[in-house]
Amino acid sequence: MTSHAADGIVSKDGLVIAGGDLTVDAGDDGVRGKDYLVVTGGTLDVTAAADGLKSTEDGDEALGFVDLRGGSVTITSGDDGVQAVTDVIVSGGTLDVVAAGGAGETVADDASAKGLKGDVGVVVGDDAAVTVDAADDGLHANGAVAISGGSVSLASGTTACTPTAT
Repeated sequence: MTSHAADGIVSKDGLVIAGGDLTVDAGDDGVRGKDYLVVTGGTLDVTAAADGLKSTEDGDEALGFVDLRGGSVTITSGDDGVQAVTDVIVSGGTLDVVAAGGAGETVADDASAKGLKGDVGVVVGDDAAVTVDAADDGLHANGAVAISGGSVSLASGTTACTPTAT
């Protein structure tokens, strides 16, 4: 799927990707689920001028999350790789992110080029294999960052993890 000026795949409610082989090339956000975005399997290759994967619901604290449970996800984004209004959760599968060209790039002070950004939290665990190369923070949360399993490899232009992972 190619969308030169807009989001690649959008849902006005929740969005679940359970399998298949999807390639998205978007002029804005790659894949956006308003209420939530869940990936449980398949292969997802996203190239986006803005955020790669995103959830935007801010009116309900139980929504606005991105949950990657399985599959193989590759993201090349101009802004954040994965961005959620509440939490980014990665508990399975493989996630490879290059945000805004990677750790060697410089971004404007008002730009956001984080690998995984959860406005509330970022959680990595179980069997997840996460690789992030970001021009800004590798993992970023306004609340907590928790790594309880899996493997995480980070390269960042500023801070690998904000706040410090527990």
